Amino acid sequence: MASGNERVKEGRPPERRLRRSGRLADALQLQLDACREDEGLAAIVVSDEQGFCVAHSGGDGRHAELAARLPMLADPAQHQSLDDDDGLHQPRSALAVTTFSIEGARLHACVVKKPDAGAETSAVGAEVLARVASGFARLLDQ
Repeated sequence: MASGNERVKEGRPPERRLRRSGRLADALQLQLDACREDEGLAAIVVSDEQGFCVAHSGGDGRHAELAARLPMLADPAQHQSLDDDDGLHQPRSALAVTTFSIEGARLHACVVKKPDAGAETSAVGAEVLARVASGFARLLDQ
């Protein structure tokens, strides 16, 4: 485990728990920021079943567009209806998507890897998406 001095040298705050918020929206974004920064991802977006953005971190300002498409991307039956020019501005191989439920509400989460990342998105994505779902469940349960 890195000492406090080593974490400061790496440019990270000495303790991530110092970045907290009493406001739910801010707390959700801070949780997504931590996940995205830890894994070196370009963006994380969470939407509801209607495609409205619930929370996001990173990206290039197209989070609302990606959130709107998440219900379709999460549904394997609709994958065929999305053509190659689906307006996402990144290849589907750069995306990992999951659906999770919290108190009866279905949410969709998506991680977007950086264009220069060489690792397989699905392996990293599955772990991050599980962390996102767990964090949302914890924060929304408070």
